[in-house]
Amino acid sequence: TRTLSWTPELGEGVPGDGFVYPDDEALIQQEFLNNLPFVLDVAKSAADPANPVSHLGNTTKPFYVHSFSTSYGDPQTVEVNAQRALGPVALRYRVNGGPVQSASTTEWNGGERYGGPGDVYYHVVRGRVTNTSPGDAVTVWFEAGGKTSDAFTYAAKVESSASVLVLSAEDYTGISPVYKKTNGPTYLSYYLDALRANGIAADVYDVDANGRKAPDPIGVLSHYRAVVWYTGDDIITREPGMAPGTASRLANDEMLAVRSFLNEGGRLLYTGKYAGYEYAFGYEYDPVSNRACDPNDQGQDGCIALPDDFLQYYLGAYIYNDDAGTTANKKIYDIAGVEAPFAGQAWSVGTPSANNQDHSASFIATSGVLPVAKYPQFGSFASAKYVRPGGPFDPHTGTYYLYSQIADITYKRVTRTIDLTGQSSATLSFWISRDTEQSWDHVFVESHTAGLNDWTTLPDANGHTSAATGESCPAGWRDLHPFLDHYQTLNADATCSASGTTGVWNAASGRSNGWEQWSVDLSRYAGTQVEVSIAYASDWSVQGLGVFLDDTAVSTGASTSFEDGLGGWTVTGPPPGSAPNSNNFVRATAAGFPEGATITTDDTIYFGFGLEGIARPETRAAVMGAAINYLLR
Repeated sequence: TRTLSWTPELGEGVPGDGFVYPDDEALIQQEFLNNLPFVLDVAKSAADPANPVSHLGNTTKPFYVHSFSTSYGDPQTVEVNAQRALGPVALRYRVNGGPVQSASTTEWNGGERYGGPGDVYYHVVRGRVTNTSPGDAVTVWFEAGGKTSDAFTYAAKVESSASVLVLSAEDYTGISPVYKKTNGPTYLSYYLDALRANGIAADVYDVDANGRKAPDPIGVLSHYRAVVWYTGDDIITREPGMAPGTASRLANDEMLAVRSFLNEGGRLLYTGKYAGYEYAFGYEYDPVSNRACDPNDQGQDGCIALPDDFLQYYLGAYIYNDDAGTTANKKIYDIAGVEAPFAGQAWSVGTPSANNQDHSASFIATSGVLPVAKYPQFGSFASAKYVRPGGPFDPHTGTYYLYSQIADITYKRVTRTIDLTGQSSATLSFWISRDTEQSWDHVFVESHTAGLNDWTTLPDANGHTSAATGESCPAGWRDLHPFLDHYQTLNADATCSASGTTGVWNAASGRSNGWEQWSVDLSRYAGTQVEVSIAYASDWSVQGLGVFLDDTAVSTGASTSFEDGLGGWTVTGPPPGSAPNSNNFVRATAAGFPEGATITTDDTIYFGFGLEGIARPETRAAVMGAAINYLLR
């Protein structure tokens, strides 16, 4: 394709209005004027997009060189993004200031997932530097069409025949947590010993010792078939002086480096008691200068959230279940292998080992949400499980539960009428496990006297609900679900009140971290019939895994765990004003939600714990051997 497109990020009109733009001609005209110079630039650049016109004075360069400071191998690939119009690109380099050497380049194919359309006016080409030795200083540049690129110099540091690199990312010079030992890694030996026990030689890249710099995917990672990336005690990658709730850009740099390595056929074992935590929970970082972010000024200080896409689409972990393998006394459940490469294996976490495991995670395999038949590129499965009772996405009891399914712009309800004639009090209780978009999608209990318009939402006596209206109300989700006006009011100043035309707002949003019991007081309806709905409302975009319901009970006698049907509940459509739901609550089993302590894809294995915490050296070696043999297959 030769079509270039942009999405200009314009203003909200009124700060805080989100998706709802004011019907104000003056504001609309101002946005038009703000965008006009850019539109004119695009029009003037159409004849020669490789050399665009810019009212800001921006210009393009003939070359954009991929530079790095350290090389772990010979031959060493080098890369430049060059204007196509320049013609063939030549690689030039000097070793230790010696004579200029030359090599040809070839166009890069983009790897497994990168590349594709968009290389019309520029193209990425690569060449190879050869015949260097550890300790050499190599200066590299490119020439084409009579023009010369900027040069960079790298140090040839390691040149070995090892097929495995241990990426030590303990963050021992960081502050989350503060390590007792800050002059070197604490847990590296556990990994090298386990590899050595399998006859596998490995090189090491220590992020902290390399100036808190991620390994370059070309300069370092490309020289290995597999990488063992471990995080030790690290919770959040964070520089001294950075505030809680924020992260260092280093976390993103590490992820991007490993992602690029995987894109070119690399294999990965990712392990640590908090490995992936900072991506799963979207800690904010500064992508430009790595300055400290303000956690109370989200999105306004130039900081952005660490993405979880890498976990979902490269590591096969669609949902990160925080601490799901940890007992109440901070011990880790035993682990049993169930699929390749750990089928038939079992191990414990604890002494004798590094004995540092006080946190864990489990994961829902991406293929449980995005079926392999439709999304084969994201194929993933649980390869080991915690030996523990139940789980956040297993039924609370029995085999069946109700599941909301996943869809945007829906208002899903399960409803029943409860006869409280002759009763002086009553309580509805149920168990719920939820994973909804934080502050945007909500779960709540609706009620009204049968036949009357006295709608309200009821609080959970166990404290899981609040009156917080979140972000969806001020963003205007009443346009999607006008029935919510019964419980919320969008004020003239774009704030929201937790009361509406007939009732008040009580709801929960976000992730419950497993099953929780709600208890709802129905005593206000004593002597009447009350219609009750457990409801899940979603906004325009972004979904969690959804809502699971089990073991409902009314204190007057009715109860069900959905083993033999809906037990008196009815799956009802949305209220008046909302569009029809694209899907609804269904009675289901946990078969569609493969949860694992480890998740395996064709190219990766992801642990919800640190391998250094596996009890006994011989067991660690066996687990490492199974993992590496699978990755090097």
